[in-house]
Amino acid sequence: MEDEIGQLSALLCLSNSEASILLRHSNWDAYKLQDSWFTNESELRHRVGLSAMDNPTAAAAADQSDCRICFDSFSPDSFNSAACGHQFCRDCWRQYFATSVNGGPGTLNLRCPEPSCTIAVTEDLINKIADEIDRKRYQKYLLRSYVEENRKLKWCPAAGCEHAVQFAAAAGDPNYDVSCLCSHAFCWNCCEEPHRPVNCITVKNWIAKNDLESANENWKKAYTKPCPNCSKPIEKNAGCMRMKFAAPCNY
Repeated sequence: MEDEIGQLSALLCLSNSEASILLRHSNWDAYKLQDSWFTNESELRHRVGLSAMDNPTAAAAADQSDCRICFDSFSPDSFNSAACGHQFCRDCWRQYFATSVNGGPGTLNLRCPEPSCTIAVTEDLINKIADEIDRKRYQKYLLRSYVEENRKLKWCPAAGCEHAVQFAAAAGDPNYDVSCLCSHAFCWNCCEEPHRPVNCITVKNWIAKNDLESANENWKKAYTKPCPNCSKPIEKNAGCMRMKFAAPCNY
């Protein structure tokens, strides 16, 4: 993840935090992102919450002394802001981010607290103002985004495994079998055990058939008994305790 962010940052002359925001909004597809960037950079910046290159708001807010949230007065070095320049005290920033990160992965799309502002809060600012626990939770959400929104990555389906697996097969290669560092092998398409040359639909139908047969067997074990003579399953659902079986058993 860091390598992809660094490469894009160097290519587009952006900070790593800005490159990360762009990649997340493109589902971590660098080629798709580059196409959008070079087609209409201004529109893409506006859509993801990155400030324009010439942003007058930041300079205008430099002399602010009152926090826009708690309205207390502070020295200039007690304020922080996103790229928009809207200044808030560190305590308000910290509480704002803590509330957001408690709400789940949506914190990755956090914007400036100013009601009319749509500028994104970058990872650089978060690392500067948030406490250690919240920073770690943010990194966890970022990693989940990288794996779960990336078409080339998946979490290993093995129980208890926390590794992600990358699919690196060449275009047109019919082999979807992959293996994890934990040694668990599975089909990339359906996450079942490797099943070449059988296709995924056939495997899905086979599993459903086996599940149905297993359910039937469990029902037989719970509600029937074997005949003492021929061992066929029998069910008693009414009448007296005496039972008579038909031919060919006749027991």
